[in-house]
Amino acid sequence: MIARPLLASLIVLAVPLAHAQAPAPDATAIKHTCTRPGDPPGNLGSDTQKRTWQKDASAYSECLKKFISEQKALAEPHVKAYNSAVDEYNEAVKTFNEQIQRGK
Repeated sequence: MIARPLLASLIVLAVPLAHAQAPAPDATAIKHTCTRPGDPPGNLGSDTQKRTWQKDASAYSECLKKFISEQKALAEPHVKAYNSAVDEYNEAVKTFNEQIQRGK
């Protein structure tokens, strides 16, 4: 009989603790260093200007792709840990709820 209120209290206390682990890092601190090209030269630009702009636009695109890939690789272990913790939490709550229901 004492186990039910205790178990319910543990569940209520566990929810805020799960969210209070660590503050999120400042997302503005991580920024790419890719140089964005200016506006395209348009129809009045010389062939050299058009080629240069195309080269700069391609370099910018590749730089961003590389940055995204690197950030994704850095985030992957954190995402896996997050998903694992969420799965564990959900399973624990399911088990706790089943135990409470059996005790009724």
